[in-house]
Amino acid sequence: MRWTDGSRSDDGRLGAAAACNHRDEWSSRHSYLGTGGMEVFDPTLWAIGLALEETIEKRKILRRNGVKMVAVFSDSQAGIRWVAELQPGPGQRLARGINRKVRGLLAHGIKTEIHWVPGHSGMRGNDEAHSQANVAREAWDDMATERPYTSAAKMASRISGGRSAAKAKWEADTCGQDFGYSLKGKAGTKRPTPMTSVKSLAARFYRPKSGHAPTGVYLIWFGHCEDIKCWWCGGGGRTAAQTKEHLFCHCSWWRDQ
Repeated sequence: MRWTDGSRSDDGRLGAAAACNHRDEWSSRHSYLGTGGMEVFDPTLWAIGLALEETIEKRKILRRNGVKMVAVFSDSQAGIRWVAELQPGPGQRLARGINRKVRGLLAHGIKTEIHWVPGHSGMRGNDEAHSQANVAREAWDDMATERPYTSAAKMASRISGGRSAAKAKWEADTCGQDFGYSLKGKAGTKRPTPMTSVKSLAARFYRPKSGHAPTGVYLIWFGHCEDIKCWWCGGGGRTAAQTKEHLFCHCSWWRDQ
């Protein structure tokens, strides 16, 4: 029987370990997996792989002693599910590596069974594997990093996080920390009257200033009118577009207002 577990520290350091009890003596194999390059249950899959690697190395001794089945225990249901289903997604590379090791052992007449056990429930094997995984996680200055890749899911997460950070920085630089209206006048000051008015009145001022006034040019973008011709003056006999400049400066209907 081989017990496995993965460990992750608050600052992202990862460790994995596989432990085995033989004649009341515990032996283990562990790996330090670096920082921030894997998904949360990747160390668990790595630990299962360590257990199978050790089994493959000792396959001749196991066969000589008549061992035909090896049991591997893990407290990660998600990790075991990935190994069983081999679906595309996080942990796929490690899950397929475990599957290849299982087939390799089967070719030598040794069957592999992977079982789930409840974590932190007082089971000696699980506690030993967890302890050794913590040792591997904290021994980053004494052990070589055995992580040859960064998971695609983690890369996607980093890209998404980078985009969110860039968006937040742009909003902070562009919009500032003032969430009030900040349309600038000649002196760059705010206009207090519309800012303190009710929304329906303030909208009459800010919509034209921001380009969202219900003019023909604006409404046709959303399919709310058939053309951009001014419906107040008929375009003055021409096909004048109903823009805010037309309404304020050229429309015969509103010119005298």
